[in-house]
Amino acid sequence: MATAQASRELGVRAHAAALDLEALPRVLSAPARTAIRSGLRALLQFHRRLGRIPPVRAPRATPIVAVYEAGVLRGCAVWRGGGTGGERLARAFLGATASLDAGADLAAQAFYPRSVRWLHDPAELEVGTEGVALVRRGMPPVLLMPQVARDHVVDAHGLVALLAAKAGLATPPGARATFGPGARLMAWTVETVVARADDIEGASQRAATRTGADAADYAAAWLARMIDARGRVAFALDARTRTLQPTGPLWHARSAIAIEALAAHGGYVPTVSRARRWLAAEIERALAGGRVEEWPDDRATVLGTLALACLAGVPVEHRLRALAAEWRSLVRSPAWPWHAGQVACALGRDTPRELWSWCVEDLARHPFAPYTALAARACADQAAVRRATGALVPFLRHAAPYRGGATATALPETALTAVAAHALVGCAGSRADRAVADALAFVGARQLLPDRIPAPLDPALALGAFGATPADDLLRADITGHALLAVLARSAV
Repeated sequence: MATAQASRELGVRAHAAALDLEALPRVLSAPARTAIRSGLRALLQFHRRLGRIPPVRAPRATPIVAVYEAGVLRGCAVWRGGGTGGERLARAFLGATASLDAGADLAAQAFYPRSVRWLHDPAELEVGTEGVALVRRGMPPVLLMPQVARDHVVDAHGLVALLAAKAGLATPPGARATFGPGARLMAWTVETVVARADDIEGASQRAATRTGADAADYAAAWLARMIDARGRVAFALDARTRTLQPTGPLWHARSAIAIEALAAHGGYVPTVSRARRWLAAEIERALAGGRVEEWPDDRATVLGTLALACLAGVPVEHRLRALAAEWRSLVRSPAWPWHAGQVACALGRDTPRELWSWCVEDLARHPFAPYTALAARACADQAAVRRATGALVPFLRHAAPYRGGATATALPETALTAVAAHALVGCAGSRADRAVADALAFVGARQLLPDRIPAPLDPALALGAFGATPADDLLRADITGHALLAVLARSAV
């Protein structure tokens, strides 16, 4: 075992040498992370006040320091020279902040190379987790850190295109980047530590330790903060630009998912009641012909919205039953297969027989149907449960990149992965068990918890929420709602 570990470490170091980097031999320990964070915080204070450079403790590896102000990258530097680990980190920090005003409110993020591998196909790159580098004979390597994908919200090919631009290589619009003969790409991962002048994350972590709060409690607290005094659920939050998006597409349906999750968690009864009253009033006004902001034009989506409202405990089931009787007129709508499953999930055994038969038959055309799988349980149709869940399992990746993520979209989305995991929780069979475990691990990696919030994001706004994808930090209420529902379903089994 020790020999194998030593061999792996030698391989990592050899690959890292091609990038002119000294990699960490192992994952950072908790004390090492604490020391780096304390050192970065001391350096941030030094930048503001000057004076004597504080002593810093850090590992002997190549540090890269990125500095952000209000979510915008303001400086970045790498130190490839010698010195102790602390001296290296301090020099990288000084390089990143050399041209910045002393009064700037900065957040610093240190990156240490951890693993490096040759990349044969950009499609194998796991953006958000891996950075990418260009290696050419006789030329210095060109590197992009994993964080760049999130800063620019790009997929693997987009990240490679950014790499080509950084290397000074022109790529025609719409074309894939090329690098010429002899050029090779490498993927690399990092260990990262963030420091800010304040200690919001540390204070939150200490409070969570005292109260026994877990990841689900963090998610519920974030959802509760998204509901205002009138019960309106905010659509989304950009913790990078510190911008609240009050409404957006499918606002009411997505609000219902957030309300359902918060109700399932418990402990927020007044907030949930307020949100239910607001959503019920919005639905009644819309169905009466009144103007309601962001209310859907598509009839199938209206039914889906009512179904999700029912699942959230909003008393509109009578409205849903009446409209569901007209379902045959909706089958040509592209949105209907997805919403039909939601309707059946909400009505359960009261789903019209012909509608339920249509949902089951539609699995042959649209096998990624987590709501139909959930509806099968609500309808107590075991044959449909087996068919729907069996069709769902293959959509969850069983290997990298993005292990556990749902393949329903090119870049796996947190919400779709979470609702698929929710639908599979409790299914018999090792394949389903593994798929759920992998999916929840993928979803859990997207949650912004203490010591896991990137420097560009405001922790006061982000803490507890789930990002949209590995490359998109947008925090939408329904995404965290779906994730929380999946986590709670798993813990209830």
